[in-house]
Amino acid sequence: MELPYDKCLWELQELLQAQYPLIFLRSAEESRAINCAIAAHQALISKLNLKDGELARWSSIDGFRRLVSEDSWESTGSAPEPNAEPIVEALNFLQRRLKDQGGKNTDNQYTYILPDWSTLIEPNCHLTARKLKELIIAIEQKRPRPRMTLIVVGSDWAIPAILRNSLHLLDLPLPIGAELHQDIFSVAVSKYSLNEFDAIRLSEQAQGMPLQAVLQTAKLITARNLWLKPEEAGQLLLEVKKQEIRKTGVLEYFAPQGQGLMEVGGLQGVKTWIESRQHWFEQDTNPEMRPRAILLEGFPGCGKTFIARAIAQEWRVPQINFEISRLQSKWIGESESNTFQALRAIEASAPNILFMDEIEKAFAGVGGDSSGVSTRQFGTFLSWLNDHKYPIFFIATSNDRTALPSELFRAGRFDDIFIVMPPNTLERYENY
Repeated sequence: MELPYDKCLWELQELLQAQYPLIFLRSAEESRAINCAIAAHQALISKLNLKDGELARWSSIDGFRRLVSEDSWESTGSAPEPNAEPIVEALNFLQRRLKDQGGKNTDNQYTYILPDWSTLIEPNCHLTARKLKELIIAIEQKRPRPRMTLIVVGSDWAIPAILRNSLHLLDLPLPIGAELHQDIFSVAVSKYSLNEFDAIRLSEQAQGMPLQAVLQTAKLITARNLWLKPEEAGQLLLEVKKQEIRKTGVLEYFAPQGQGLMEVGGLQGVKTWIESRQHWFEQDTNPEMRPRAILLEGFPGCGKTFIARAIAQEWRVPQINFEISRLQSKWIGESESNTFQALRAIEASAPNILFMDEIEKAFAGVGGDSSGVSTRQFGTFLSWLNDHKYPIFFIATSNDRTALPSELFRAGRFDDIFIVMPPNTLERYENY
């Protein structure tokens, strides 16, 4: 299996080799993304036998600092002047670098890592965006063509329109279980005599957490001497994972606990449907055959939320509750960014049940909001629902299906729709 980090590293190395001038490395983990950019720069130099022109990282306080040896950085003398705009100062520095060095040493690789420029250069930062665009044009037009690449690192970017045709976007997803096992839990096998089976299980439990959070949790497991108590170590990981999911502000994580569909009275049609598709959800050989989504419609209090939780328990996967309406922000582009980050966290925690209660409230403003935020959020979510390849089963509930946008019911989105009626006497009896 190709690990997300290795895939991103290889693609980034290719982009550097192809002399892309501006790359947006999208990741919620700044340190991991910066390490990936450093590794890609060094791998390219080794592969093509290039000279190390300069690998530098920007900060708002120190300006650019160049890498001189492993974990050793020195100032380039580019710290911004007092009361100056740090990004403008940085762009002036890069213009000088291009003029002084870029065209003279075409066998040198110049890579500049720019953390948080995706946050600092907003769509309304017209002059700053234009200055960056002019730098990119200068790199592309200089002859002989210099090996100079700017790598913007951030969690998301409402890219100014003037930069969209000049930028290549590359995603670095959260680590999967195999990567966490390779980097963290396999070490505990040799160092603390952790059983290999338990190491794999803990790696899978930690999937969906940022690498730094898993590293810190591993240190806490060591401090508490829990490596030989894998059940307690797993509980600690689960608690930290719940916190990380909750930090999104719109997601809640619930581990599967309970008897599943046995606790549900009646609703035989839903039960039969779920039981017949469990095998298809668990298999990996034909991802296109996995069940994707159902809609439960009915009056409030009919048990829609209860059966959604029971399905997660039956399939022994966590349930993630998604309150998309809480993602909306007054800042242009921020709501879409929040939606993207929430979906990445959901993907990283797969397999899971994704639950959205009263979906008509989440998308009530679609098509009617003057800012277009709800419409763009809805489009982002629909595209994801159609295109994702992860073992994620979406369950939505609705009190009134007619209030939902018609686009939600196009082929390939909901596998089935179930009407959930109030329980009758027999069903109430079954539930006791």
